[in-house]
Amino acid sequence: MREKIAGYLEKAGRPLPAEQILREALNILSPNSFAAERVLKGILGSDPRFHRSQGLWRLTARSAPRLTETAAFYLQWSASLPRCFRGAIHLSATGSSFEFLHTEASTSQDSGPLREARLQAENRLLLAWSGRELQLWNHLLRSAGLPQWKGESLALGKLAARALPQAPRCRNLEDLAPLLDLAPPDTERPTSMARFLDLSFQNLIDLVPARRRGSLAELERWIAEGRVKVDFSRFAFGRDLLARIPESPGVYLMRDRTGEVIYVGKAGNLQRRVRSYFTPQALKDAKVSRIHSQLYSLQFLSCATEIEALLLEMRMIRDFRPPINLQADIHEQPARYGHACNLLLLVPGGGSVAVYCLKDGAFVARHTAPLGRAPSKRLRDRIRTVYFASRRRKPATTEEWETEIVVRWVAAHRKHLNLIDVDEAGDREAVLHRLESYLKDPDRLTRKVYYR
Repeated sequence: MREKIAGYLEKAGRPLPAEQILREALNILSPNSFAAERVLKGILGSDPRFHRSQGLWRLTARSAPRLTETAAFYLQWSASLPRCFRGAIHLSATGSSFEFLHTEASTSQDSGPLREARLQAENRLLLAWSGRELQLWNHLLRSAGLPQWKGESLALGKLAARALPQAPRCRNLEDLAPLLDLAPPDTERPTSMARFLDLSFQNLIDLVPARRRGSLAELERWIAEGRVKVDFSRFAFGRDLLARIPESPGVYLMRDRTGEVIYVGKAGNLQRRVRSYFTPQALKDAKVSRIHSQLYSLQFLSCATEIEALLLEMRMIRDFRPPINLQADIHEQPARYGHACNLLLLVPGGGSVAVYCLKDGAFVARHTAPLGRAPSKRLRDRIRTVYFASRRRKPATTEEWETEIVVRWVAAHRKHLNLIDVDEAGDREAVLHRLESYLKDPDRLTRKVYYR
């Protein structure tokens, strides 16, 4: 059966899904792709001739090129010109290079150089500086209507970090030049950068133990062995907790074995922020290392918006006085903005908008208003009593530090906020008119995205 599968894959000359292999090579029908994978794995066992990558099966001899069969890939993208990419691919075996340019306005006729570069890289090990370039490569191929890259690839930055003790300080490809005693490349020419990438790989591979450069799999294992790993055995939680943390704004508390809070943090996305503490790169940060030396348990609290998380964070810092927090020293500075803001802050979500009333820089009310409708009577009355009542309202019981945080935060993100400045509007009717314009035109809210 294995020989039939090997012959079928060799004849096909391309990676195939398990369902198709079973159906056409062995005449076996499976109820779904998951079942097909299990059946095919059982048939092939640990046979080294077969390799699975990105859900497709292929022959190892065809899919795992030797480390000498490489195509060095370099890509530049312009921040000033939308979707403008310049790049090049350099082939180590022939010494030839293929440069291409692709923009948003490019047509299929303009994609000839890109198509040729994609064709030349086929069945070779694609070298790039980082996974970011590899993602952009596939994005570029999709936009040009070309087949995506499904071959083997290697991020040179990871290899450099393992082979060179000084390499972790390298942020760009050209930073390798002095470490490898190479002439700096011309950063304005993609062809020069692609050639430099290939030359750097040849120098780095010589620093890898001989027994670990026989194949890409061996090389990747050697690179992985050098990564610093987070030891979860000393915590009261595992990696599974990180996957269960919500992706909402909120506050997280880190405690030691006695239950004392050692650090309080705020995040616009709790899961992404907390997970960032448990990566190999994070362990190189002095503050993170200090947290890990005392950390035992995690607690997190979701909030409706990031500014609510910001205020909750500061209240907890004031209450718990965590030893590692430094933010309190910053937030306790005297006020610098003078004028306290009177604003309606609009936070869109689903089919409604959360309307926060800020009076003299402090939150005094929160309402939910449905999109597509005029403001409700309750909301109109609240705006009148908060901002335009003839009798002065009793000042909100808000500490000066809390008002200062709100004012600072609004000032820093004003360009990105959906808000109505009550003082600027002047009177109640003008405020209500602007609010109604927002509520009846949901697209207007999406044109100015609330900072989360």
